[in-house]
Amino acid sequence: MIIKATQLHLPQILELNTKIIEYMTSRGFSHWSERYPTESIYRRDIMRDSQYVYLIDGIVRGIVSYDIQHHEYFDTIDWNPKNKSAYFVHRLAVDPEFQGRGIANKLMEFSENNALDDGIDSIRLGAFKGYSEVVGFYKKRGYEIRGEILFEVSDTTFYGMEKSLSY
Repeated sequence: MIIKATQLHLPQILELNTKIIEYMTSRGFSHWSERYPTESIYRRDIMRDSQYVYLIDGIVRGIVSYDIQHHEYFDTIDWNPKNKSAYFVHRLAVDPEFQGRGIANKLMEFSENNALDDGIDSIRLGAFKGYSEVVGFYKKRGYEIRGEILFEVSDTTFYGMEKSLSY
């Protein structure tokens, strides 16, 4: 079940975040760390009503945030000019013990369907260039690489990816 997160979910979100950081670090990735994402980022997303959780037996096993907010680095990407409005997906993550069960697909489908319901033309996101499984996941869902950006949280570039929803 996917629901809008509340402050009551924050401890579980932070616990999941710690698991993701450990998982990423064990695989040699450094874009999730103690520096990012932080508790204040999750608090902000919850206050903006843009944080969602995937629950199994009442426990947070997946997360995603989406809204129109985006980092200024995304302004350098050559987005599809046909898309006049976009939601940006942030921090899609699934508990490592629950990966491979379709949770990430369900979270993205949820985000895309809500965007369509809201009259949004596309979904945009940043995917860590070095994480080929994640880039492949988004490509299978119809996302196209539109450019590259370098964030301060990593020394490796991210792809700016976009999926058009309205045509």
